Amino acid sequence: MNKILKGLSLFLGIALSINVFLIAFEFLAFNAAYYRSEFDTLGVAESIGISSDYLHHVSDSLVHYIDDGSGNLMQTVMIDGKPTVFFNAKERQHLEDIRLLVIAFRRFLFVIQVAILVGLLFLYYGSGKNLIELIAPLKIAFWTAIALLLFLLSLYFIDFDWAFRRFHEIFFNNDLWLLNPATDRLIQMMPLDFFIRFTKHWLLIAGTVHLLMLGAYQLLKRLFTPHDLGLAKALDK
Repeated sequence: MNKILKGLSLFLGIALSINVFLIAFEFLAFNAAYYRSEFDTLGVAESIGISSDYLHHVSDSLVHYIDDGSGNLMQTVMIDGKPTVFFNAKERQHLEDIRLLVIAFRRFLFVIQVAILVGLLFLYYGSGKNLIELIAPLKIAFWTAIALLLFLLSLYFIDFDWAFRRFHEIFFNNDLWLLNPATDRLIQMMPLDFFIRFTKHWLLIAGTVHLLMLGAYQLLKRLFTPHDLGLAKALDK
């Protein structure tokens, strides 16, 4: 494989790994059932003073809103026996910022996926339709994932709160994300423990998929390698 194809294979491996991390993140971030399960586990309804059914309705609307804008952020629910609009104006504006970030995120993911498809075509024809070289990015993706997981796990275990704040400072151009746990129900719904658990589940899913990719690479390498290759090499010696 010449230098250009090696560079393309490296790019594809890194892009594949990033793609897996982003898809795993999206799988959890827009999974209403996941939010309901986590809120029940963390006892969020009791801490806010709302029934689980009301909280589930609110969380479903929140997920649908940041997913495609269809969720209703003006829901009135009973909190401590009083009808209350669940999200205040500041929280609704922050959720709008998140929705715009999601749109940018999906555009970036689309660009990566198109680049992967185009790159695979170039690699396939550039390598003379060599299937062994075509699957090489799977192995590179695994080692890329190891590096990314080590980096993300270091943030997770060393100072998650710092990483959480830095993320918001980088991706938001205002301070609406600085919510007050005493008055803002969005942060009451999703305290730091929620994001810690979310990150753990996200990395677990991404890591598992990369292990499956490595297994697929090993299997396909066996299938695509000629059975008489070992004998041919022995005869050449």
